[in-house]
Amino acid sequence: MRTPQEDLLVIEALVEYHADRMDVQPERAVRAWVIATELAAMHGLGIEDALRQRTAL
Repeated sequence: MRTPQEDLLVIEALVEYHADRMDVQPERAVRAWVIATELAAMHGLGIEDALRQRTAL
């Protein structure tokens, strides 16, 4: 089981993947965004809120 801060790190990685891959693999990039959104929602957050709450591990 991951901690909430670890989930925030995963969300950050998925958002970065989305941005990096949107032009090359748009379907996978969109899926990464959807997963990031779902994971953030599990913590009652949107993407922007989740990214604001991350701290160094």
